Formats: sequence, C-alpha cells, structure tokens
Amino acid sequence: MRPREATIAVTYKCNARCSMCNIWKSPSPKEMEPEHYSKLPTSIRSINITGGEPFLRKDLVDVVRRIHLRAPSSRMVFSTNGFLTDTIVSTVSEVRSFHRRVGVGVSVDGLEEMHDRVRGSDGAFKKAMSTIEGLKRSGVKDLRIGMTLSADNAASASEVYALSKKLGVQFTVTFAHNSEIYFQKSDNVAPEFTGQAGGSLADVMRAQLQSGAVKDWLRAYHIRGIMDPELRKEFVSKCEAGSRFFFMSPSGDVYPCMVMNMPIGNLREVDGWDSLFKGGTEDRIRRAVKGCREDCWMVCNTRSLIISHPVRAGKWVVVNKFRAGVRDKKAI
Repeated sequence: MRPREATIAVTYKCNARCSMCNIWKSPSPKEMEPEHYSKLPTSIRSINITGGEPFLRKDLVDVVRRIHLRAPSSRMVFSTNGFLTDTIVSTVSEVRSFHRRVGVGVSVDGLEEMHDRVRGSDGAFKKAMSTIEGLKRSGVKDLRIGMTLSADNAASASEVYALSKKLGVQFTVTFAHNSEIYFQKSDNVAPEFTGQAGGSLADVMRAQLQSGAVKDWLRAYHIRGIMDPELRKEFVSKCEAGSRFFFMSPSGDVYPCMVMNMPIGNLREVDGWDSLFKGGTEDRIRRAVKGCREDCWMVCNTRSLIISHPVRAGKWVVVNKFRAGVRDKKAI
C-alpha cells in the first residue's frame, strides 16, 4: 500500500475538556518513540499531525523531523486547540527551519462564550486568538480556523466564518463524529442541520462559492456533504480508506481511517511499513472498507474522494457557483 495522505495522532494527552470528544477522559497509551516514525511510508504527501493536543509532546520536533525525513515534500498541518501559544509558535518556527510546507489549524468552535463552553475551559477563545496572531507574526501563511460542529454550536458557523475573514485566515469545518478509536465516543454527537443551524452553514457555503479561490469552492462542496446525508451515502462505497489514506494512533496502531475500528497492525512492532500488509491483509482491508456504511464525512476522506472523482465535485461547483452568482444579482 502506498498511501498519499495520513492522519497521525502523536499523543492522546489533552489540556481541553471538549464536549464532543472523550480523549481527555481516557488514559493516554504508551507513545511511539521518534525513531519509530522512520517506518512510515515515503509515499505520503499530505499529513495531519494531531492529538489529543500534539504540542503537549516535549519531543514533538524530533517526531516531526523523523516524519520529514520519510516525506520531505509533504504538506504537514498541525491541528491544535491553541492553548499553548508560546510553545506552539516556537515549535512551528523550529519545524519550518527544516520543513518548508507547514500549516496550522487552530480549533475555534464559536465566539468567546460558545467556544469556551464547547472546549470546557475558561479563556480558551482568548488563547486561540493569541496563537493565531502569534503564528501570523512569525510568518506562517498556511493558517486556518478549524470548526467542529455539534448540537451546541452548529448555528454559529457563519459567525466563525466571519471571524476567519476578519483575521485573514482560512476556514474549514466538519461535524462531530462517533469514533471508538479516535474521539472515543460511541454516542450520537452529530447535530441536525435544520433551522438556524442549517441556515448558518448554508450562508458559509454560498460565501465560499463566491470566493475567487478554488480551494474555497471545494470546501463549499464539503459543506454540501455535511448538510446532505444522501450525498454522503452516495460516496460511501467510493471511500479509499486504508489505501489512499490511513490513521495512526500514538501507540502506533494503524487503521484505515479515524472511524473504522479495524486495526491493520502496529508500526512499532514490525520491521517496516510493508510488513503490515503481509498475508492478504491489503485485500482484507479493501473488502472491509467497501462494505463499510459508517456515516462519516471528514476532510481526510472528502479530499481523497474529490481528487479521485473530480468530475462529480466539479460539476456541482460549476452549477452552484453559477446559481450563487444569479442569486446575488437578483438581490442587487
């Protein structure tokens, strides 16, 4: 297997108490040593470094350096809650000294009161804003707000999008998922996108369609999937989890994705990446993924779906971008 994308959780330690995630409630497993990351496949071109809170790892730079040696031309994005401003800014600066394509996604789940409530920490919003400003001053250009929609904050999407425009950073959004292996939640946390919540998200989708950036048009398509369960069902059989992308836990357990509880093997315990796929494992994964019916729609799988099936997404963008333009002209 030669995956192009990876989501790598380097720790499950977390200093937030988020309502849509139970990672912080669970004991963190024994983490891989930096040298174990030298077994990753060299084919990866897009890597999400996440947690828990990844910047709680004291040896994070050493971990990233090992990943860099395996995939030096990859785009590497850190996902953070933004609580540790000084540590985040200094660590990212050090990483950028040896890895050129570095981005950061800072979680923002509402304006101040809402964000602090969702993240379970007073002052969480101010810390996130401080981190964004600090990263901007340090020269990070690939910078975004990442919003996770839950029943609590789904109606705040347009407010957070407006904040991202004010700050001059990108905006991405997903909805809360059930996952025993990653978020460690099995109860239903996904919101209903009706009423005010649906209207707020639709406003963001239209604004992104009107953008001049292709990336925003595809993010609008991602939002369409968040709002439309039928679109998600249509694409579930085309998912490329376990082949185009994978998820790895802090202890080295490799899974097809962040939702599918089907361990492929443990990278720490084998000689190298290819050793995970001996004895028909790759065929077993393909069959299991093809039969999967999980209702998931995260950036990791929608990005690969768009790349693998560009005509379907491109057609939707063209049609709906035109409709958005017509609607604006009528409003004038």
